[in-house]
Amino acid sequence: MHVHAASLVRELDRIPSGLQTRVSLNTITNQTKPPQTSRRATKTQRWHRGGEMDRSIAADWSIPAVVDSDSLTAQCPERVVLDSFHRPAVILCESLNPLKQQITVERESTAQLKESHCIADPPAASANDMLQLNVGGTERRVMRNHMTQGEGVEGTLLAALFSGKFDNRFIKDDKQRVFLNMDSEAFNTIHTAILEARTVQQAARKGGASVPSVSRLLTEADKRGNKGLHDFWIKKLLSPVHKTPASDDTAQPAGKEPSVTAEGIPDAARGLIVALNNVLEAHADQNRQLEGELHTEKMRYEQLMTEIEAVSSFLAPIDGDDPVRSVDVCGEVLSTCQSTIDAMPEDMALKRRNSASVWGGSVNDVPPDHMSRMIDHHRRQRHGASPKEASVPLQLTDEQAQRAFDVNAAMYGVISGDGFTVTPLGNRYRIVTDGTGRVPTNYNNDRVKYDWITWCDAFDGQDKYYDDRGRVGRVSGLYGWLREAVLSMSEGEVRQIILPAGYGRYVQLRLISIE
Repeated sequence: MHVHAASLVRELDRIPSGLQTRVSLNTITNQTKPPQTSRRATKTQRWHRGGEMDRSIAADWSIPAVVDSDSLTAQCPERVVLDSFHRPAVILCESLNPLKQQITVERESTAQLKESHCIADPPAASANDMLQLNVGGTERRVMRNHMTQGEGVEGTLLAALFSGKFDNRFIKDDKQRVFLNMDSEAFNTIHTAILEARTVQQAARKGGASVPSVSRLLTEADKRGNKGLHDFWIKKLLSPVHKTPASDDTAQPAGKEPSVTAEGIPDAARGLIVALNNVLEAHADQNRQLEGELHTEKMRYEQLMTEIEAVSSFLAPIDGDDPVRSVDVCGEVLSTCQSTIDAMPEDMALKRRNSASVWGGSVNDVPPDHMSRMIDHHRRQRHGASPKEASVPLQLTDEQAQRAFDVNAAMYGVISGDGFTVTPLGNRYRIVTDGTGRVPTNYNNDRVKYDWITWCDAFDGQDKYYDDRGRVGRVSGLYGWLREAVLSMSEGEVRQIILPAGYGRYVQLRLISIE
């Protein structure tokens, strides 16, 4: 954009000497383009898109025209003075263009993200919608506002999932009910806590009693070390999606206001200094405003991406479907998604028993609770659970009940007869020593230190094949079963793994530290 010298004259003429009259940067930058009367002026046509220009021209334009004493004796000396301000003024105004361009790019990126993930913008959902759900095979009816509003609910994955943004991506069963691939009893625990909290909140408005929050479920789960039967789902659905910043990161740092001092300046020139300082102040204000807008647009994109990543395991694929599969167990319907079944090893009986698919049929020789636990074990893996979190449904509190469950779990290939758990890659493992430290979270940057011992015949056998202590490597550089194991281990954990075939099938792995 170009500033007409006559326009600047009009602005400066309005400022009496010594008065702090404010000049808006927009009043200067929105003037019409002056006629190009010189070869130097026509160079402005070579400015690039986005406010940048050729470096050689920029260097030329950044140097004001020379004004000497002879120039001030000309017929129109003020024109000569104002012409010397013209080029620096253009550069000052155009310096805001890169910020404006970045804001446009961020807005376009957010729009493209919404389009590529089929996100409703704006959502057509109403808080009073009654949602028909199929939760793991059990029908539920819930109010949308119960899933999105209230203390302990707002800002969670549950609220993001039912916000209306992702309605176009919901998995639907054959009755067009929204399917949630999770344990129905865990959902019932969360839903009941929400209804109880809302009931007490309404009563508390009259009596002034303390109000329980749904987040108490998270507190109780933490006290149990997230080892409760439903704790994984409570943590998954009720944890905040967005991390709370330690400080207000939206505040822009306060910088020193640019100014030109009037020290040593004749009284006749003070009005010129006032006008220049007003322009610099207006430019600084506009720059701060644009930086704030850019920060807001970046945060909007990042928050949307965080929500997408958080809810994606509950949604249908962008370019396809994830059909709901069910099995009738003694008259009780249990359901999951095809993606959960696809992740099971091909030879697992839970996926295919006696060369026929279990899904779509009926089972009458296993308690529904046993089958529900085996399915939930694999559902959790589909939702990114660690082996510890995924193994919770396989652990019963009663010894006799555990023995009966282990027989059925081994029959369906979920665990081996010796108590090992089967992984998605077909490996079997058991945890010998629980870890107490961190779990690797940064796939590209985390480096891990570990011990790796293998035998060909048995754990602690006579035929030791490999023994490497204190090995250090980046997680991204690990492959196959080793990467699968390390990504789910915590510092200090010792795990025994049986590989499907090959030398050194019996592996003992210890995660020493994450560096």
